[in-house]
Amino acid sequence: MLDKLKQELVETAHSVISISARKMPGAFQNALHSCIAHNYNLELSLLACASSKWCGSTEYSGMPAAIAALMLRAGITVHLEVNGFTGVFDKLPQLLDERDDTLAILAGDGLIALAIEYLADNGGMHSSRLVSEAVKAMGARGMLAGLSMEVDRADGVETEVPDGRSLSELYSGQLARFASQGGALLAGASDMMLDDAAQIGVLTGRAKFLVRKAESSEDRDERRDLGFQARTLIELAETIAGHKPNAALFNSIMYLSDFI
Repeated sequence: MLDKLKQELVETAHSVISISARKMPGAFQNALHSCIAHNYNLELSLLACASSKWCGSTEYSGMPAAIAALMLRAGITVHLEVNGFTGVFDKLPQLLDERDDTLAILAGDGLIALAIEYLADNGGMHSSRLVSEAVKAMGARGMLAGLSMEVDRADGVETEVPDGRSLSELYSGQLARFASQGGALLAGASDMMLDDAAQIGVLTGRAKFLVRKAESSEDRDERRDLGFQARTLIELAETIAGHKPNAALFNSIMYLSDFI
């Protein structure tokens, strides 16, 4: 099921781009498609599908939030290919075939705009809420804040994280939170389930970030410590999700995504 959903997620995102950008220059269209044609953290986008299923609907009910989450993450990631970020985010995948600062900026802006437009058109009665949550996930208390602080730290400047939250929660957890909460919202979940789904997303997103960080570390003790932290976060997320059949997709994402 997870592989099938990944394929549908990417194919649908390509279709959305083809329709929305069909009058744009060919090089720009190709860049947008190139940014989507990867498997970087697809599981975090599919939290939307898992959450929708968990809340009593089908996994496909959450697909609009998954598609938007994929485009938002790709939009931010391709921005980081700009030369000025070299050495700070060099562990991220390269999404464009060739490095091109101008195209990276344009493609990133385009994907973020398309994601918001897509949510507005496909979120039904929840469109406004979904757009609002997506903007929050990207903004001053989300991904952009976390990424800018990472740049500061690379320059030797220690910036206080808002609300005492971890850096990983800001620039990994918040977008995963959007996906998970968005899927629950599209499923018509109660406020309590929306809160729980959001928390599952934050925990899973933070764990994924820690695993990626461990993979790039050459220090054995650091890798072990990061792995322990990731497993602890996943165990907390699993406690919220439970082990009922409707949580099977959540559990698949948690335990088939290199967290162990």
